[in-house]
This record gives sequence, C-alpha cells and structure tokens, in this order.
Amino acid sequence: MEDESRPFMTDPQVVIIGAGVAGLTAARELSAAGARVLVLEARDRLGGRVMTHHTADGPVELGAEFVHGAFPETLAVVQEGGLRLREVVRGAPRRPVAPDYFSAMDTLLGLASVGAADESFQHLVERVDANPEIKARALRLVEGYHAADPARMSVQSLIRNTAADERPGGDRQFRFAEGYDSLVTAIFQRVDAQLCDVQCNVVATAVEWRRKRVLIRTSTGAEFTAPQAIVTVPLGVLKAGTLHFTPALTGKEQALRTLEMGAVVRVSLCVESEVWATQDRLSSDGFLLTGDPPFPAWWVSRPPPFPVVTGWAGGPHARALAGLSEAQRVRAALDALPQVLGMDPARLHKGLRGGFSHDWQADPFSRGAYSYAAVGGSVAGEELGVPLDGTLFFAGEATESDGQNATVHGAIASAQRVAREVLRG
Repeated sequence: MEDESRPFMTDPQVVIIGAGVAGLTAARELSAAGARVLVLEARDRLGGRVMTHHTADGPVELGAEFVHGAFPETLAVVQEGGLRLREVVRGAPRRPVAPDYFSAMDTLLGLASVGAADESFQHLVERVDANPEIKARALRLVEGYHAADPARMSVQSLIRNTAADERPGGDRQFRFAEGYDSLVTAIFQRVDAQLCDVQCNVVATAVEWRRKRVLIRTSTGAEFTAPQAIVTVPLGVLKAGTLHFTPALTGKEQALRTLEMGAVVRVSLCVESEVWATQDRLSSDGFLLTGDPPFPAWWVSRPPPFPVVTGWAGGPHARALAGLSEAQRVRAALDALPQVLGMDPARLHKGLRGGFSHDWQADPFSRGAYSYAAVGGSVAGEELGVPLDGTLFFAGEATESDGQNATVHGAIASAQRVAREVLRG
C-alpha cells in the first residue's frame, strides 16, 4: 500500500475502484500483463469484507471466515503465498452446519424444476407437500446461511448454488491459520509495485464515462482519468447509488433490482480455556443451530487453548439487531451464550478475554454482507458483470451467477474474468 504522502499515478491505463479481494486480484493480473493500474480504496485498509482483528492470542475474523471448498481460485494463492489452512469439516459442500438443514433444502429443491418459472423460496415452501420440520429447517437455512429473505430469494438461484456445491473439492472446508487477511496480503504482495499504485482513504463518488475515457471524482474533489475502469465495490454500494454513474449503467437496471444484499450480524467472543472446558455442547469444529434469537447459530472459530466462539444472525435475525453498537451486540451474545451452552453466566462474563463485531449493514462501503438473487435474478450476476463499451468493467462476488456468488473464491474468479476482458479491450 502506498504512503499517503506520495503522489498518485498520473497516467494509469486502468483505474480500479475498490481494493477488496476482487480489486487486488484484478490489479495483480493486469500488472502482471504489463498494464499500469491505479487502485482507489475508500477504507483505510485493504481487503474489503475480509476483516481480521489480531489479538495477542490469535486472529479473530469479523468478516469472511471460511474457505468454502478446495477450489483452484483460492488454493493457487495459498500455494504461491505459502499460507497455512486448517481443515474444518469434510463431506458437506460449502456446508459448515448441521447436515439435516441441507438435506431439508435438497428435499424442497427436489420438488422444484430446473429451468422452470422462477419463484420465491417462501412460495415453494407454501405450495409443496412436505414435512413441516423439513420446511422449517430449510427456511432457517435460507435466512441464516444465505442471509436472505425467503419471500425474495430465487429458487432457481438456489438450484444453481446446489449444483456449484458439487464441484470437485466442494466437500472440504478450511480456515486460514494466520487469519483470512493473510490471503489479502498474499495477493497484494504479488501486485507489481512498479506498475500498480494502491491508494487508501480515497472515496470515489462519481464516474463519468464515454468510450475509452473514464473520469472518476472523489469525495475530496480529486479527479482521476484512464481509458478503462473496473468497478469492484459491493452490490450494496451500487444499489445505494452513492457511486453515481454518468451516463447511467444502461442494461443493468434489472440486475440491480433482482440482486439483494444479505444482512448478517456476527459476534466473536474470546474466552478463557478453563471457562470453555465447563461446557460440552459445542466441539472445537462443531456448529450448533438453535434457531433462537438473537443468534440462531453458534460455532467455534478458534479452538483451545485460546477459544473463540461466534454467534451468527442472518436475514431477519440480523435486521432485528440493526442499530446496536458493537458493545451492545457483544452484550447480546454474552447474554445468550450461557443459555445455549448451559454455562454459568457469571463465570462466562469473568472469563471473557474480548468481544468483537463489525456492523456490515451500517458500513457505508459495504452496506450488507454478501449477495443473493431475488426472484427473476438467477442470472442477474452475469448481467451485472457485462462490460460497457469496452470501457467500464465490473467484478466482485455479486457478478457471479454460477453458484460462486457470496464467496471469496467467487470474487477471485470474477477478477480473473474481468482482467481477461480488459486485456482484450
């Protein structure tokens, strides 16, 4: 990352808006091909929705946590960077939760037809004849795992996601031993520093463009120009309109209407090993789905000797926590966990080493956790990713329609695609 006192690159061939995983991967690919690249990042850090807090005991994830599947997009970076992965669970594609919930989903999706007229998952649940408990579990999965509103979520997109789960390697799950931000660092370190300038604390607010000329304005009034630009900001930012395009993104209106940003609230509690040893309901790599608010799902993000337990609320449960401060979210988790695990509340409070959370919904540079497709939007990600006149290009997890949306490897794949598009002109 460049020192803020250094001048910006003045003659880039490509400007990339956003230095998350997609933006940095695109910068790496383009600079490796000899292109001059300027990356503008609104935050004071790299990584976007990958956000790792490092404590004296080890990393605590506030954003992305799991490596979903042994897929080449991520593993190539892991191997090149010499990163360490810790395997979590095998035998359930992208499914680090109780298998009964995914079996319930599979049962209901089996009653829908591939390629049929799309419908909401809620509508599917209401119209098919199935066991009520199966329906309840599948609804919880849509709300929690997909962070979606069942009345909005596309059944056809869920069918695509299920097919993507069956890719070779999809039955493996990992965490980064040194934190997910080690992936971000590994990508950034392979960006050609002679050809790429990455600048943080630069908030792009407007994009004016015509064929082979892009002008980007920032919140401070600065302007940057280049023949081409790549937009990698999260879907929530695009939908909010805080990045204004002139002319408008013709042809992408339907995609933006039928893609939604899911809501998630997660809280990670660092506890003393001695306190953790007093419970036996949650194993080191276990998941516990209670379905009860405020956090319907719990898991161990880091095993002893310095255990971290995470409470997760998605969809409606996350929205119910909207507006709470970090301290209030941590308190809500701390109050709920003793009931979930049958622990003594006073002992848990005394043994708390720290509590951490980030409000992705209120974050102006994300405005949500990750994307999902609403009814009619099963291919909307692909439409969102279509380049405009060989000048404006789009990457990020929301531009993937093959079941890789909402994942970090999907963000990497989208960046590799967009780099090829830019180099083709």
